[in-house]
Amino acid sequence: MQEEGSDVPDWVLKMLEDGKESFYQTENGNVYYYDNGDYKQQHFNPKEINLKRLKDEKGVIKKNSGASLIDLGDGVAGLEFHTQGNAIGLDIIKMVNDSLEEVNKNYEGLVIGNQGKHFCVGANLGMMLMAAQDDDFFELDMVIRQFQNMAMNIKYSEKPVVTASFNMTVGGGAEVSLPAASIQASAETYMGLVEFGVGLIPGGGGTKELYLKELRNLPKGVDFDLTKVANDVFEKVAMAKVSTSAEEARENGFMDSGDSISVNPDHLLHDAKEKVLALAKAGYQAPKREKIPVVGDAGYAAMLLGAKSLKFSGYASDHDLKIAEKLAYVLSGGRIKEGTLIDEQVMLDLEREAFLSLISEPLTQQRMQHMLLKGKPLRN
Repeated sequence: MQEEGSDVPDWVLKMLEDGKESFYQTENGNVYYYDNGDYKQQHFNPKEINLKRLKDEKGVIKKNSGASLIDLGDGVAGLEFHTQGNAIGLDIIKMVNDSLEEVNKNYEGLVIGNQGKHFCVGANLGMMLMAAQDDDFFELDMVIRQFQNMAMNIKYSEKPVVTASFNMTVGGGAEVSLPAASIQASAETYMGLVEFGVGLIPGGGGTKELYLKELRNLPKGVDFDLTKVANDVFEKVAMAKVSTSAEEARENGFMDSGDSISVNPDHLLHDAKEKVLALAKAGYQAPKREKIPVVGDAGYAAMLLGAKSLKFSGYASDHDLKIAEKLAYVLSGGRIKEGTLIDEQVMLDLEREAFLSLISEPLTQQRMQHMLLKGKPLRN
């Protein structure tokens, strides 16, 4: 600054003369700031969990290139994603599974959260596009199976898993949040299943979990139209609806009455940790495996009719219609009778088959490439 002719305050020059070269110092997990010739300890609100300071103080339980498992204190572990955009690849999938194993043995529960720009922008699109262009469908099939298994492990974990969702929580980020025991969302949370925008449908169980969440939120003991529920989920996924807030995510069915919202984003991880402890104290029991009532042939026809109406009105392309057909087939549970109960794995298999068939399409690969290069969807 002096070389450029700028004025430097005298106290800064004095500080440097005294051999002190930094405004802040960290020692034994405590932060000290320079003030009038000496360093004074900085005190933080206990509700503000800082993952970097925690890692400096306690280290990490385990980590790889995609995520780190951290001890948040009070018997709660935290899983922090740290890839670009917190996009989910095989490294994060492995860490989620390893973390659940560790937590089920030694902790009260797990918080999945981070302090990056976004909670998670989805699965690693670039990796999937490269595999598809190389016709490496064996690897893609393996990755999707592993993603689905990870989501099921989160759902059926013995100990409660709470996701601390904030900002962009889309695609794979929503698929991690939906099966969790509870969601603790920041008020600014943009949640949605956006795969349709890149020519795909959710492949990690997102369609199934959103459908189940809507079914669970229906009033008990009231007759309801299963077709309406399926159509509602079909519309949200096909329109790639993303909430503009956590409250809207609740209205869209991504959050239910057991999920909470943190108004102060600095308190999000603390609130999620408290939610884990509350669930553990209440004697948390992992959910029992569910049978899913599906709309079958009749519901498939109704969803297809809606998609074809959009096509004939000029609002959807031929490729949009093809994606919608695949989505309708998944939600209907296949060509079966309305009201049939199917196992979750059947719907997961349908999701995976639809995903693999769509990613092999040149038009879908064009959409994926356009999103990676331009950051916005291509309508082809």
